[in-house]
Amino acid sequence: MFTKPSFCGFERDDYFSADVWYNVQCLANAESYEVDYISLSFNKDKTLSQVSTCFYSNDPYTEWYSCLPHRFHGGKTLSRRVVAFLIDYQQNTGIGLITVQNKAMVSVYKLTDHRLNRKTKFPVFWFPDPKFLPFGMFFHPGSHFLYIYGSQVWFSDDGGNTFMLLITLENEIIIKTNMCVYSHSIAFVTDKGNIFFTKAGLERYAKLTTSAHNVFNLYYDHLGSLNIISLNESVSDSLEIHLLDVITLIQEDDIGFDGPLSPQYITEQQMVIFEHIPLNGKSRSIQKSRFYGLHKGKVLQFRPSGSATIVNVFHHEYPPQYLSSVIVDVLERFPFESKDKSFFIDNSLSILKASNTTRVKLQLVSEYYNRSVKVVSSRLNVFKPSDIEKTVVIPGFSSFLIVEILDGLNALADATMPERVPFNKTFSSSMWFVHDFGTKNGRKWKIIVDTCRYWVRELDNLPLNAIKYLDLTQTFNFGFRVTPVNLAYPIFHMPLMKLAVGNPSLFKVKTNDYWDDTDSYTMEFSVTNNFYKQGKSSIAVILTKASLVCGVSTIVLTLKSGCSYSKSMHYISPVSISAQSWLHGDPKDPYGFKLLKQLPVNYRPPSKLGIAVPLTDNFYNADPSKPRMRDYFAGSKNSGAYKQCANKSTRAECNCDDNEKLSFFVAFSDCKEKALRMKYPVTRLPIHFRVDSENEYTPLASPFFVTVTEVNHRTNWEVAGTNETPSMLKMRAYLADKLNITLYNPEALALNIYGSELFHFRVAIIPGVSFCNLLDEFQIYVDDAPLAFPGQYLVSTVTAVLVGGIIFVIFMMQMYEINIWNKVKSKVRKKNKVSVSETSATVTSTSS
Repeated sequence: MFTKPSFCGFERDDYFSADVWYNVQCLANAESYEVDYISLSFNKDKTLSQVSTCFYSNDPYTEWYSCLPHRFHGGKTLSRRVVAFLIDYQQNTGIGLITVQNKAMVSVYKLTDHRLNRKTKFPVFWFPDPKFLPFGMFFHPGSHFLYIYGSQVWFSDDGGNTFMLLITLENEIIIKTNMCVYSHSIAFVTDKGNIFFTKAGLERYAKLTTSAHNVFNLYYDHLGSLNIISLNESVSDSLEIHLLDVITLIQEDDIGFDGPLSPQYITEQQMVIFEHIPLNGKSRSIQKSRFYGLHKGKVLQFRPSGSATIVNVFHHEYPPQYLSSVIVDVLERFPFESKDKSFFIDNSLSILKASNTTRVKLQLVSEYYNRSVKVVSSRLNVFKPSDIEKTVVIPGFSSFLIVEILDGLNALADATMPERVPFNKTFSSSMWFVHDFGTKNGRKWKIIVDTCRYWVRELDNLPLNAIKYLDLTQTFNFGFRVTPVNLAYPIFHMPLMKLAVGNPSLFKVKTNDYWDDTDSYTMEFSVTNNFYKQGKSSIAVILTKASLVCGVSTIVLTLKSGCSYSKSMHYISPVSISAQSWLHGDPKDPYGFKLLKQLPVNYRPPSKLGIAVPLTDNFYNADPSKPRMRDYFAGSKNSGAYKQCANKSTRAECNCDDNEKLSFFVAFSDCKEKALRMKYPVTRLPIHFRVDSENEYTPLASPFFVTVTEVNHRTNWEVAGTNETPSMLKMRAYLADKLNITLYNPEALALNIYGSELFHFRVAIIPGVSFCNLLDEFQIYVDDAPLAFPGQYLVSTVTAVLVGGIIFVIFMMQMYEINIWNKVKSKVRKKNKVSVSETSATVTSTSS
């Protein structure tokens, strides 16, 4: 159903252009705290008659609120336009992307009753680059990674408090985004048709391709594959769908550039590689850095061997000859130049100051000792023009990029670390070596996406997008292990994973990480509820050094503080009876005692007024076609109501299935045909329960205190054997007024039953110890009971009187020697004689 919202001051022309913003989430099993929101932002400035140019609403979208934040900067009137507005479901905040006087900012406000608070939750974040043109923002589905895109891409993992720059574009702007919840992939499309690729939580990206179609769109299918859909050029009204091979596209793309590089060793495993100003004519005019964010996470590969992973990118103006630099972790050592290619390395090297320049002078020295006389000779091993753009490396000191050959023995170079130049020192040929990262002799290096060098394993076999429900007093433990592969040697024992918690105020997360003997990095963390508060939060496990081609680089767990659908409480019967025996058999114990009692048709348990006066509304083994049992008195006739058999004429129409016949719940009492049978009296019957949750079975114990009730209001029973712990007694006193019923410790719980026939008990968990309404019911039929009061006493008294009287009469007869038997016998004989004579006389008279 649709309703047209009325926005104050809006005319028909104002509705021509608007953007709809929403979060992708599935609310098929919506909790009470989960609400769906959408927002509308109009691409126009607010007029005097309009309260806002951005509105948001929640399901069923009948009331709309302004998402334009309140004025700030001392109440000054500033031109503000809301580019996009989203609701953070995890932290319950509203996030607005706003332009103020051609500058972009993000403001975050708490939500109270679906309305924005006046004060911001975090300080307003201003994007530092005034040239940044924002276009929109989104949350990656399932996670808490917030992306803001336009001419740049920024992302935040803390709900809009801080942001990190991911992509910087020139002369183009991102206008479309596509996300995949299965592989956590994200694709960005620019207005020039360029497609960029990244994964949720990673600080690196790659360029996939440039679309050849003017009109196209992207989508991820259910397998996580990226497809491009476009119009068919040859067939009208037809579409073409092409699968983009993401792995191949990003691995084939060489993002190296035509310019010299100069390596500077920090350690054997870590280097800084400087980008020098181009020296050749074609690129000499380029004075802008060509190392930027796109290179982060890529691998610098040297031919024929040698590689290193780019860890970070820096732009700087000092030293002035170097535009930028990158820190790399060495995967495979880069080769040194041999004497066959660089003849000058077979000399000693002196470092001198060059006059009238900031550059350094390198001087070759050939030493022959003859009679303690130094002779400078040998014109064979000298500098050549092909040595330009090669780097001289002296361990412990600055490196030097050769930029000009003065003569065979002298060359000018630029130092990578001017403060570490060893002036006026001479180093023998064994103390220095040469790398060639230049382009004068042909570029021998390239920058590509690295292969996947890390394997991740989830120690509990959880799916990649697991949803877990965390109850009160419950703790979840998770473990992940990352194993480096295809590495020449260990780089550093640095953390390979990090956690990003969407709502830190909801859960308490404790972590423990370590390296084991196999060079694997393991992170273990436990999660518990922080307060008695319901909500949800994502926990993202990010492989910080994972390549974009890794199948798994981010694992997102969704934790909900609430009751799991699989969590339930079950009564443990004192005797084990299979479902088949319960439905169709007549099981007995080893002594021949029948374990089940067949309930009469339309049976109702007795009340406190007697067996013949049932007052409960619950029927058992109901059959509408047969008369109601014990329906003698007015109270019994006015009570009792069918449930599943209501408005039915026969039992067959009640449609009772096997599960309903086996169920103990009062809702299915119409279908219940049998009950567990026990002999009178029932004393100290142990009552045990267990809690089932996701293949876990735990016995019910404190602090899950319980209440015990009889659903048919029978009174001749009592709870016995409860373990009265101090915590239970305190809880009982605290809840005495609220519950108006006694609570018990489920440990050592027992029952005494003094009545007969059916008892139907309900045991429920008290509120406040679980988000679940845990309860279960069980039924016991007490058989072979004595007569109810006063019948039993009357029968006993009459029997005693009769037996006593008989004994007294026999005693008196024996005392006075009265032989009553002979008198009775003679009396009987006399009667028989009279009867025979009378019969004979009658026959004679008749014959006469």
